[in-house]
Amino acid sequence: MAEGRIHHGSHEGVQVLRYQGEVRYTLSPALDALIQKLLGSEGLRGFVVDLTAVDAIDSTHLGILARLTGIMQQRNLPKVTLVSNRPAINEVVEGMGLDRVFHRVSESGVEPENMREVPLETPGDEDVPRLLIEAHRALMALNEHNRDQFRDVVKAFETETALKPQGTKSNHCL
Repeated sequence: MAEGRIHHGSHEGVQVLRYQGEVRYTLSPALDALIQKLLGSEGLRGFVVDLTAVDAIDSTHLGILARLTGIMQQRNLPKVTLVSNRPAINEVVEGMGLDRVFHRVSESGVEPENMREVPLETPGDEDVPRLLIEAHRALMALNEHNRDQFRDVVKAFETETALKPQGTKSNHCL
């Protein structure tokens, strides 16, 4: 499987995120920083998340996307459009209940200008655990199945964060 990458572009105020390969938590700090920046930009009209070239995606990224849908809803902006035509990815999306919070299509028809790869970001020691906890809490908020599935994961992250001395690195496995 190909190493994960995320590309970003825009089209008439709609921000497009195109995922490729195996998308793992190591890409999440860069994605989170980009999303926060885009949410603060003028003229935001929506988001399209294209998963048509994804081989695998972890729960952290699904949680970040779930959190994004909540923010868009709070701001009375359109639902995030999720483009997915891969049966295995669709199964994961449906299993997490994300199909209920996204507008899902199999093709986007949107070709943004200036697609650029989102560069990896070196997060601070506190950033990754915080992001992992927030992402998994967003998934837990979607339904009872997710609450049961991720309750222990969130508790473990919270415990690790509380016990970790300042300035030490964390070993995450998601």
